[in-house]
Amino acid sequence: MTTTQQEELTVPSEALSSDGLTRFIGWGTWAAIASGLAMVVSLLMEWLVVPHERLGPEAFLTGAYTVSSGLRLLSIVLLVWGLIGIYGPQSRVAGTFGLWAFVVAFLGTALTVGNVWAEVFVWPTLTQVAPNTMSGSITDASSYLVAGLNVSFPLFGIGLILFGAATFWARVYPRWASVLLIISIPVTMFLDPTPGSFQESIGQILLGIAVAALGWQALRRAPSTPAP
Repeated sequence: MTTTQQEELTVPSEALSSDGLTRFIGWGTWAAIASGLAMVVSLLMEWLVVPHERLGPEAFLTGAYTVSSGLRLLSIVLLVWGLIGIYGPQSRVAGTFGLWAFVVAFLGTALTVGNVWAEVFVWPTLTQVAPNTMSGSITDASSYLVAGLNVSFPLFGIGLILFGAATFWARVYPRWASVLLIISIPVTMFLDPTPGSFQESIGQILLGIAVAALGWQALRRAPSTPAP
């Protein structure tokens, strides 16, 4: 086989690999849109449908909670991918600060997946086998659990605030979406976290709207897939 023939075989393979990576990043915009919508629907159900006030901890055993928490888990898993899709179109403009903001947001989101997984599978289990643990305060929980929550949730919030600030300064997307992303974090962190309350849901609903909006804007700005 001649050198020319070898090049004809290897070049399409390399181009296909590059094209696959481009498509993966591009599909991240759809993941961001789906993530935001799933989060909004999940928190609306948590607020309006799941009967927390009437049943207390036993609300974790209802079908409405299963659907709501499942959508929330889907949302946070897709957000890991969606951040890549949102960051891609602004990666060059965002610079070094934007890169590190993306890294912190990505790691914080990855850690939060574990917390939301617990909402789906651990909380209902504890309600069945140890109901007293679900009616107490978080300060009564294991120090290991408290330490984990004190790392993952603040890192998640700080990462999204930094990512929102980098997106705001990059000016690739409408600034209102970046501001909404930033505002949603303190609203989530400092309002009443009682499950099923409006104050517990509103910040995360705003977060979902911001993520879906940024995903939609990234989809509109995504370059077409280059030909091999």
